[in-house]
Order: sequence, then C-alpha cells, then structure tokens
Amino acid sequence: MLALAVAAGCVRAPPPHLSRNPASLLAQVRAAQGGVSSCRGSARLGLSSPDLSGSLDAWVAAEKSGRLRFEVFDFFGNPAAVLVAGGGRFALLDARAGRLYRGDDTPENLARLLPVPLGARELASVVCGGVPLLDGQAVAAEPGDGVVLLEVAGAAGRQVLAVGEGASVVSASFLPGGRGGTAWKAGFSIFRHPGGRRFPTEVELRGGGAELSLRWKDDLEVNGPPEDALFELAPPRGVRVVDLAPGAAPPPLDLPIHPAAPGGK
Repeated sequence: MLALAVAAGCVRAPPPHLSRNPASLLAQVRAAQGGVSSCRGSARLGLSSPDLSGSLDAWVAAEKSGRLRFEVFDFFGNPAAVLVAGGGRFALLDARAGRLYRGDDTPENLARLLPVPLGARELASVVCGGVPLLDGQAVAAEPGDGVVLLEVAGAAGRQVLAVGEGASVVSASFLPGGRGGTAWKAGFSIFRHPGGRRFPTEVELRGGGAELSLRWKDDLEVNGPPEDALFELAPPRGVRVVDLAPGAAPPPLDLPIHPAAPGGK
C-alpha cells in the first residue's frame, strides 16, 4: 500500500489553466500554435531509416503556410544538398552529383532527405513546433502525468495530443482510419522562449519505419520577417535539371552523414 501511495504521489497534476472540456482545450491548442508562423536557424538533423542512419549539420527554415527549406552540409561546411518545398512544388539539389530534381511536394519526394510520411504542409507545422491538427472533433480530455490528454476524431482517423504548459503539445500520435494512411508520432521538448514565444527546441518524428529528429541551435529565430527567396531554388550553373514525372522519386542522395552513436544518440 505504501508503494502504491508513493507511486501515486509521483504523478504530476496537469497545469490548472488547461480546460477539461475537449472542445475548449482544442481551441486553447489552436491559439497556442497560432502564435508561431515561422522559424529558421541552424540545427542538428538526425535520420534513421532503412537507407540512412546518423546525423547531419543543417540550416532549416519553415513557414506554417507549408513552405520548407533544408540545407545540409558536408564535413567542411559546404552545402551538400538543399531541399525546398511549398505551394505544391518540390526541388532537391544534389550538389555532389550536380543534379537538381523538381516535382510535386509529395511525402515520397521529401523522403529522399526527410524520411517520414508527411507532406510539406504537415512537416512545416512540426518543424515550427506544432502539430498538424486533424480535421475533426475533440471527443475526450483526460488528465495525465503533467498533461491533459486530448483525443480528436475525424474521417481520416484519430489523434491523441498530450497538452502541457501554455497549451503546448508535448507529444502527439495519429492513427489512420478507414481511408488508409500511415501512423506517426511526434514529441516536443526543451521549451524555450525565442521571440517571446514558447517553442520546443527539440523535435522527434516517427512514422513509416523511419525517424527524424531536429535539435535547434542558439541562432534559432521565431516569427522573423518573411523572405520568399528562401523558398525558391534556381538551378546553379552547370547543374543538370531533372523533372520528375508524377510518382517517380529522385534517386538516393549520397549524404555526408555522421554515423549514429551507440544507443542511437
């Protein structure tokens, strides 16, 4: 009985400002996520998939409207690959091979550098420290360990969000419904306040047998001025342009990836 009492005492109460009404809590989450529109800065990118495992130095920019830019560097700090996506289009520069691939911003195309089953708009939300919220209704809100667990259900499937301080999502999972799709999970941690906004500086995303992690460095900027040029990628001189047919993915990249340390750290 004492052991049970001690264990029960270790469970933290959720923040008192979080609503226990599912619809109201979902509105709090939307408002919290609506405070961030963009982010950019240097980061450490971790990859784990059947084709790649390790980490890369990167510079990342994202807008919640669905625009992304990922630049990864070789061991000498030179650009090795650049991926730009948004507005339905995708471009991937393989600097080592001297090729620029262009096509639709499908998860399959993005997966050559970002091996997770999300499209550009959903992935931009995650990079910006939030969750691509399911189009559906909030059906349950239950207290958890320091969080309120919010369930959202819709035609596409079911989503469970662990909502913490400031109505920030600290973890999320998605299970597809009858329409099909791929399950995924996301985790957010090490919250700081760049630009006066509560923002997770470590993000992990899993799905489709792959994992992607993003750890922001000290030059992180949140809600900076928009720069359309960041999300454009013109072919450099001497680079061969390859237009991808729908459903045709670019070949694998030869990335200068740092091998994963024992234990996956």
